[in-house]
Amino acid sequence: MTLVLHVGGPRHREVAEVPAAQLSSARLVYDGPQWFGVYERFEPVQRRQTAQGNAEVWVVRE
Repeated sequence: MTLVLHVGGPRHREVAEVPAAQLSSARLVYDGPQWFGVYERFEPVQRRQTAQGNAEVWVVRE
């Protein structure tokens, strides 16, 4: 599992544990039921310290 910090969109500032298999591409897609959104890995890769631990930054795709 990898910690992901979401920037922008419906999950702004949320930190989630995401299975490594879901991070094999540059896009992370959420299709509901509560939230919809497409996030892209921030380039160059950045990590931020959060309450849950060190998380990789992903930004909303517009």
